Amino acid sequence: MKIEVIVTTLSEAIQAEHFGADRLELIADMGNGGVTPSFGTIRNVVEHVSIPVHVMIRPHTRSFHYNEDDVETMLADIGLCRELGVDGIVFGALTKDGAIDERILGEVIKHKGEMTLTFHRAFDASRDVFESIEVLNEYPEVDILLTSGGAKTAIEGIEVLSRLKEQAGMAILPGSGITFKTMPSLQERLVVDMVHIGNGVRTDGQFDESKFKQLRG
Repeated sequence: MKIEVIVTTLSEAIQAEHFGADRLELIADMGNGGVTPSFGTIRNVVEHVSIPVHVMIRPHTRSFHYNEDDVETMLADIGLCRELGVDGIVFGALTKDGAIDERILGEVIKHKGEMTLTFHRAFDASRDVFESIEVLNEYPEVDILLTSGGAKTAIEGIEVLSRLKEQAGMAILPGSGITFKTMPSLQERLVVDMVHIGNGVRTDGQFDESKFKQLRG
């Protein structure tokens, strides 16, 4: 099982790669769910690690509904990521009534170039995850769906995750609350290539090498 690890700084990125991460999700403000990191952080991480780097594209944490100024900011950040050689972007947007915002998604697709596109856990806040997966299935440019199955944690959402995996036209990336203790149950009930981990490899907010090793079994 491969692991994607959330990182917020160059030091964390280097450390996560050293401890065995297979891919990085680079964000800022992890405590509030993550926003787009700085230009300098993105550039330095891309230059100093050899594993894929996927960057969060999110201008604020107030909601997953964005106005035109937000969209302009996101598209500018996507352009910078493309220029810096980022491997992928992590994005999600909803309409005011909780549906997938297809207009903004279309703009993101037009601007992303060859970068991998992950639709993030805005999906879990949508009004109906099964309706939402059918919408996303209409966009082959969406490569990955990061989701907990609409639940607080991936383990709590495991039944929905299983159903989503059957319906999805993209790779399902389970995330939220995954640790070395819950990983065996997840693996037993959901066959996926990779999982998304944040606090599951940390102790008191700092990376814990032993937890990386325990995840690897």
